[in-house]
Amino acid sequence: METGVRPNTGLAAHGIEVLVAVDPLRVEIRRRGATVIADLRAWTQDGEVHDQFVQLTEGVLPHEDVGPVVEAAGDLEVSIPGPGTVRLRFAPDGEPCRLGLDFAGGPGERFAGLGARHALSVDHSGRAVWLGADRRYTGPDCPPEMLEVGGIPQGDYAPVPWAQSSRGYALWLRGEGPGVRFDLGPDRVGASARGGAGPLEVDILLDPTPAARLRRYLLEVGPPAVLPEWGYGHWKSRDVYAHQSEVEEDFEGYVRHGLPLDAIVLDSPWETQYNTWEFNPYQFPDAPEMIARMRAAGVRTVVWVTPWINLDSSIGQIPPDPESQHLHSEPAPNYAPGASAGHFVTRDGEPFVARWWMGTGSPVDFTSPAAEEWWREQASRALALGVEGIKADDGEGYYFPPDVRFADGRTGADAAWAYGRLYRESMQRALDEVHPGRGVLFGRSGWTGQQATGILWGGDQASDFWSLRVLVASGLAAAASGFSNWSHDVGGYLGERLVDRCPKELLLRWVQYGCFTPLMHAHGRFPQEAWTYDDETLEIYRRYVVLHERLVPYVRAAAAAAARHGLPIIRPLSLLDPGDERAWTVADAYGYGPALWVAPVLEAGATEREVPLPRGRWRDFWTGAAVRGGGAIVADAPLDRIPVWVREGSILVTLPALHVAGGLRDVPESERPLEATLWGEPPLGQTAVRLADGTRIRWRRGRWSVDGDRAVTFRER
Repeated sequence: METGVRPNTGLAAHGIEVLVAVDPLRVEIRRRGATVIADLRAWTQDGEVHDQFVQLTEGVLPHEDVGPVVEAAGDLEVSIPGPGTVRLRFAPDGEPCRLGLDFAGGPGERFAGLGARHALSVDHSGRAVWLGADRRYTGPDCPPEMLEVGGIPQGDYAPVPWAQSSRGYALWLRGEGPGVRFDLGPDRVGASARGGAGPLEVDILLDPTPAARLRRYLLEVGPPAVLPEWGYGHWKSRDVYAHQSEVEEDFEGYVRHGLPLDAIVLDSPWETQYNTWEFNPYQFPDAPEMIARMRAAGVRTVVWVTPWINLDSSIGQIPPDPESQHLHSEPAPNYAPGASAGHFVTRDGEPFVARWWMGTGSPVDFTSPAAEEWWREQASRALALGVEGIKADDGEGYYFPPDVRFADGRTGADAAWAYGRLYRESMQRALDEVHPGRGVLFGRSGWTGQQATGILWGGDQASDFWSLRVLVASGLAAAASGFSNWSHDVGGYLGERLVDRCPKELLLRWVQYGCFTPLMHAHGRFPQEAWTYDDETLEIYRRYVVLHERLVPYVRAAAAAAARHGLPIIRPLSLLDPGDERAWTVADAYGYGPALWVAPVLEAGATEREVPLPRGRWRDFWTGAAVRGGGAIVADAPLDRIPVWVREGSILVTLPALHVAGGLRDVPESERPLEATLWGEPPLGQTAVRLADGTRIRWRRGRWSVDGDRAVTFRER
């Protein structure tokens, strides 16, 4: 093997030393004299891949028939490309099925990250995680025969090849092919990929804290965006709006029941076909008037799309009227022009045709500048009608077999998971061209770099407490992987046992969690509007939607901080206080911005819950009572309350309740009235906050000050 250094020597820079030995080849990495990585080796396995894709649930069952691990012949390049990073590039001889790098694990080592992992735990130690194939439903409605084989495989929408270790390093596998696997101890730790993706490139980041390592990663792949205010508001959707009148029913229902609303999402179907970007005139007789009417009231319109254009939509969702049925009985009219122009991903020189969950068609090839422009121009027609948001569904790598080919020469074997980023970027570009600085992208897929564009939502959840608990843990794993703008379907999309709407208690616990996530998005297959339950449900639901709207300045300030230094809006304890012995295992509570600690209620019938409270002094958000952290406390949690604390000495900036009673509307951010509340005494006698628009509010020894001419009401608790 070649290492770029002489055998039995090493290289050093930026306080990092890399020692290389041969016979056998081993690598040791030290930071400031202390060994962080020991006994690192490269290896290969020969064999064949036999993955199974479960179309119904978008689940992947990975399977490889492989031989023994062989310490490989080939080239291993080792470099220190900059401060805090060691890069290893392994190009084996031959064409192995799998190639990897691994090293000695450590006792008690914990791992965070790997994207929006759908599991009850946020610590992945001891696991072999197949990215894109790791999500299983094992909740209360899973059939026993499926539990025996590990649960129902589901779409693993947003994996990220990035893992943080409690031992002081992070691993980032820089590839984009399918079959990436992280093996996380206990004896050996490493990352591997399939040989079809080419050489294996892994960065080991060695900054002193998890937050610093995450910052370095995001500096290279792109920081999370700061969204317009309405992107952090409250959105409403249904699985299907069969007719324009149902959209208007939701819009008017929010007005009638005094609920703030910032956007309505037109989910599938709304077009003449999948995916034409043209409103179905029978389903939406006057779409421009509907969009304009809602927009005049401050409510934006968001439309759903996927990157597939259909030949056959017989299994898709189709409005019930005969005219719509006829429209969807034919291939999408933009399919033939796209195929003749070469705008689709190809297989054997022809458009790649596959079945997805709304029909059979071909995906647009976003590596082709001409195809991307063609797709974006179609989007611009809908956006020109006043649509200001795009729900960019689909785009995950598991839809692309290894032998499909992209216009830039890559194949599914080495670029399947690059697709989602290109799709997201195209949709954001379309929004920026028509609505510069005002459009919001809402996407489902994830991989390296996708946290830089729009919002990630947690995909399809069943309406049960197990799914809510897993969703909270998934949000923490996504945050540990760099996703700051996070959302989910309040109440669960799939329903209870897939046949009924979300039960009242669960809906209220879910809306409480939604209140303390960046975008509060209500969506489902069944009627889950708060006013269709009872007066108590409506009152509690309204209270949390209003509170969510009031918190928008605080949340956007946290978003702006994430764009600067990478610390996400939702903050797992492993990023806040990695030295806390609980930090890497807390999966049911989290920091929300710099001042709040949130503990959702995740068990049916609970009226209290045990909460791990971080070190420091805190104030109960509801009562103002002071408490010292560092241990666990039992918090009251009646049906109308989620346990929340404010860090002692923090300023919490909110909007007045009356100002957001109907939603955020169109008041310029710099003209909004603010409320600034100081919670307790700052330990140094002074504290300050900076909002997303640059406004600074300070408290120093009993005196308040604010930059500029802002209307601010000051309070102290």
